Amino acid sequence: MAHDVMPFVRPAPGALVASPWELDDAEGTRELPELLPDWDPQADLALHRRVAVEYHEVLAACRLPVSTPLLVVVDWHSSAAHLAGSAFRHVVVEPTELTVKANLAGANLGGTLVLKTRLVLADDVPDSDWTRPFSPRHAGDILWEETVEVHLEGVASRFPTSVIDFKLRGFDEDARWAIDIPDDPTVPAAGGVRLYLNQSDAELVTAATRAATPTPLQRRLIEAMYDDVARQLVEACLRPAWRDVLIDAAEEPGSLAESLIILLSNLFEGEPLEAVVARRDADPSVFATTLQGSLRRTRREEP
Repeated sequence: MAHDVMPFVRPAPGALVASPWELDDAEGTRELPELLPDWDPQADLALHRRVAVEYHEVLAACRLPVSTPLLVVVDWHSSAAHLAGSAFRHVVVEPTELTVKANLAGANLGGTLVLKTRLVLADDVPDSDWTRPFSPRHAGDILWEETVEVHLEGVASRFPTSVIDFKLRGFDEDARWAIDIPDDPTVPAAGGVRLYLNQSDAELVTAATRAATPTPLQRRLIEAMYDDVARQLVEACLRPAWRDVLIDAAEEPGSLAESLIILLSNLFEGEPLEAVVARRDADPSVFATTLQGSLRRTRREEP
């Protein structure tokens, strides 16, 4: 197995201790799971963890001068949205225990969220005489690093949602929702598909706003909408123009094709695309009932 070999010494693992990431949401505070099946892209992610740095131990292990400033940083990357950024920075000049917070805008996320917590040098370390061989000396040199991945796989995570005036947009003014599916399945999933809600439909807009904690009636309305959206997405997968490119396009992380192949696999118990196409072509009516039943079973299996 290949290992990264650093050009400088690093501290022992116990010199920095980090607790698991925790998530604050409608369910309260809980440990961040590997999968958020009902993640809502219209809601921000509020995360936190405790980090303790044995400052003097780190300096000694890395052969750094007294009072060398260090930096605790948290960077993030979203696979589907192809966006990245810095969520937290804190300078450390003494033994420190702190709460690290990362508040991430839901509109910037999708697919797999990667969180990297690092302890790095805050500034260059002057050492013209090279009296400290194998010690880190450049700002940004990584002394400690941990990576956590979270899969945002809820139906709503696959595309952004907008509330618009249907009449002005050219949609039937009595329709409740509409979905815009691109012609190219290789586009990023986060921006490739968009769901539109009719702003004159107060019942639906209110239900969508309360998607995390809906009433029973609102839940049924949201389920009906997502069933229709899922049906349209499945039909898009079965387009003749997409059949030959969808599998190869799904190899691109964060692509619409990847999300669609996952959706098909979940709904049809891992059947290959060719088999699903054959079932639909053989009897569209039976296929429609199979899809309808699969969507209901999927909901019953949700925790």
